[in-house]
Parts: sequence; structure tokens; C-alpha cells
Amino acid sequence: MLILAGMFFDTLEQNSVGAMGANLKLSLGITDNQLTAINTATVIGGLVGRLAGGWLADRYGRRASLSVNLLLYTLGGLLSAVAVNYDMMLASRFVVGIGLGGEFTIGIAMLAEMVATRRRGALVATLNIGSGGVGNFLSYGLFFLLLGPLAPALGGAHLVWRWTFVVLAVPALLVVGYRRRLPETPRFLLSKGRVEEANRSLAILASDSLTPPAGAAPDGPLTVADVPARQLKSSPAAVFARSVLPRTLSIGAASWMAFGAQVTLNFLMPTLLVERGYSISDSLLFTMIMNVGSLLGACAAALMAGRVGRRSTVGGAGVLGCLTAAAFAAFGDSTALILCLGALFQFFTMITNTTLAVWSPELYPTAIRANGTSIVNGIGNIAGAVMPFLAVALFGAFGLAGVFGMVAVMYALLVLASRFAPETRARTLEQINEDAPAPAPVA
Repeated sequence: MLILAGMFFDTLEQNSVGAMGANLKLSLGITDNQLTAINTATVIGGLVGRLAGGWLADRYGRRASLSVNLLLYTLGGLLSAVAVNYDMMLASRFVVGIGLGGEFTIGIAMLAEMVATRRRGALVATLNIGSGGVGNFLSYGLFFLLLGPLAPALGGAHLVWRWTFVVLAVPALLVVGYRRRLPETPRFLLSKGRVEEANRSLAILASDSLTPPAGAAPDGPLTVADVPARQLKSSPAAVFARSVLPRTLSIGAASWMAFGAQVTLNFLMPTLLVERGYSISDSLLFTMIMNVGSLLGACAAALMAGRVGRRSTVGGAGVLGCLTAAAFAAFGDSTALILCLGALFQFFTMITNTTLAVWSPELYPTAIRANGTSIVNGIGNIAGAVMPFLAVALFGAFGLAGVFGMVAVMYALLVLASRFAPETRARTLEQINEDAPAPAPVA
């Protein structure tokens, strides 16, 4: 829950500029391209944050990295609330991006290192139910209330967006305080040779409480003999070492396509609907309805994580997502079809993205797990910065059909890229990263 809380704020912030796009354009006097650049500043900041957060997490620990991330996020959000012009808004969103950058990737790496193999996929996927599923749905519900019925009480169109940024930033401080009680992962401590601390962390986890058990002895099941013999240097460059390079290229390419498409649509959808003639309230309500598909897709991914292989899940959902995007491009003209096809596309999108989130930390050794997870997801960040500009140009030329046609092509390439990463279901993190054979099925 402590990891999930930060991811929830991450989702709210990712969707905030898109939801408030019309208000920001009116209040700051900016164009569609400038609005897209604000999103790009957040995404580029996220890339910087992911790389820095991954290095920090592999060098000093997962817990330290998570705390720094959320503090920067809160500072940037408050700066956004008081931004007086376009340049200040750009700078503040860059700070927000840095804070949010490592939140998701360090969180999934941390949980993957803490749970049993048979539950690892389902529990890591559950994080995306709360962030990408519930977060996407509730974020647009929250924006619908704040920017719609509550807007007059919050100062109208010129001021309500400022209060919205405050609402998103302040509660995150509570999470920062509670996160001090998170234990460090035993795998990380063991990779650094800190056997006594690793045993203490195991004792905390075994107690089912964040309070260290009284009289917990430093000696436990782990000894110096358990310290990994083969160690990669904890640096971003190690993610491109020959032993893991094919994994980095495969999942990196898949992340570009999957997360680039998701960020593009979540950011642009409210603005695109407004420009098609719908009101701001209607566009936010429609986007919220579409994101019911996100919630159901995240739940479906969590259910499949322990039963279906990662490659099969990403490949199948990618093909269906491609077909749905193509159908949207061809037939998405009426309100009913926009809602139905939009929700169906979000369903397949969330299955794909959740499974990639489960898959990426499994593919790297402990010494570079945070760096690897951050880099391949950071590639998706770059796509989120670049692809909305192309989508805006395609929307101007071909309408929604152009945007969803681009997304359909991206999903076709996603399916192809995912075929080159190894299967990880039902294998321990050590087996995956020591090239050991998968365990024989239990009779």
C-alpha cells in the first residue's frame, strides 16, 4: 500500500495537464503545441528522474530512492499551482517529472524483490490495478468534479487549475512520512554483502508488520555464502552489457510502443474531444468512462500473471489492441462508438502495460534491476514526449482516425518486439538471471 500510494499520485499527475488543457490554454494564453510541450517537459523530467532514481536505488537502496522521488514531486506540484506564465509552468512540470520518474519503476522492482515467485506476477500487477486502473478512472472523476461542478467555488476557469495542482501535491507529503517505515529489500542488502541487515529485513517481512519485531536477532537464514558470487557493476551502462542487451532492446522497444501510445491518448483525449465540439465536462466524463476499460484490463492482467506466460499475454493483448485501434480509426464517429471502442482499447492497453511492468524487473540481476527497469520504462517516457506531437499533426490532417491509425501501427510493432524477450513466469529471479532451466512442473 505504501508503494501503491506513490504510484496513485503518479497517475493523477500524468493525467492532470491533459485534463486541464482547456483551462491552461485559456489562463496562460497558450496554443495546442505549447500545451503539448508542457506534457513533454513532464515526460522528459520523468526520463531524468527514472535514470537518476534507478542509479540511486541500485547504489543506495530502493527505499531512499522512493522517498526522494515523492518529495521532488510535491515541490514541483506546488510550483505548478503558483506558475504565473508558460515558462514557469514548463519548469515546474519538469521538476514534477523528475519526482515521478522513478516512482513506478523503483516501486515495481522493490515489490518484485520482496514476494514469493508464485505470487510475484499477480502482486506486481496489482500495483497497476491501483495506479493505472483505479488511478486512471478516479483521476478523471476527480478532474470532472473539480473542473466542472466545483469550478465556480474554486475561482472559475482561470483559478481552478491552481487549486487542482495543490490538491494533487499536498497529500503526497503524508506518504513521504509513512514510507520511512518501509524495510529495504533483502535481495538488495544481500547484493551489497550486508547479510545482518538482510536478515533483519526478512524478520520484519515475516512479522507481517512494518514495526520491527522486538528482539529480532541479526542472525537468520542468510549467511555470507548467500551473497551473489557474480556481480555486475551497479551502473546504467551495465544494462547494455552483452548478457542482458537483447532483453533491454526487446522490452525497450515494446515500452516505446506501449507507453508511448498510452501517454499520447491519455494526454490528448480530453483536448481532442473538446476540439470535436464536446464541452470540457463532457470530454472529462467520456474519458473517465473509457478508463473503466483500464481498470478491468489491469484486473485481467493480475489474474493472468500467474497463469499465462508474459510473451503470450503481451502478444495477444497487443494484437487485439491493434485491431481495436484500427476499428476506432475506421468507425469512431458517434459518441457511442467513441465510448465503446475507447474503453475496449484501454482494456487491452492496460493488459499490455501491466504485463510489461511485471516483466521488466524480472529480466535483470539485483545489482542492476532498478537501473534496467528504469531505462526500459524510460524509453517509454521518450515516446510519451515525442509521439503526442506526431498525434497532434495527424489529428489536424485526419482527425481521430489519424491518431488511432498511428496507435494501431505502434501496437503491431509492440507485438513483434515482445517475441525476443525470455519467458519469466514460474521462475525465480535468480533462475531467470543465471540462465538456469525453468523448474519442472509439480505433478
